[in-house]
Amino acid sequence: MSERKAPHNRFQQAVPSLPVKDCAAALRFYCDVLGFEKDFDDAILGRDVTLFAGVSRDDCALTLNQHDGQDYVLTIGCEVDDVDALYEEYRARGVKIVLPPQNEPWGERHMAIEDLDGHALQFSTPLEAA
Repeated sequence: MSERKAPHNRFQQAVPSLPVKDCAAALRFYCDVLGFEKDFDDAILGRDVTLFAGVSRDDCALTLNQHDGQDYVLTIGCEVDDVDALYEEYRARGVKIVLPPQNEPWGERHMAIEDLDGHALQFSTPLEAA
């Protein structure tokens, strides 16, 4: 383990993205059976098909992400205080950047990296805080 101290950039919450075969059915199951609330779905992007949705119950948040059978790696999303500062930190350390910071239509500034095993780690800051 490295003894080097990282600059302070508070990680606020990790949100796993679960691969599902039918996002609309999974959304109904999580809400109607498991008691989660729908936080968002593809409607925020103007789509009338549900391929991506977020649910939460108390402090537990999950993303449901429909896939078509291709290899799917685990994806974890983390909200951080400053995604641009984190990008600069990771870039300087040679981390594999998959997506540099960009503004998203759902109100976040967002970036993505890949870990050593190919898993996706996504980081975001709400646009009002960016």
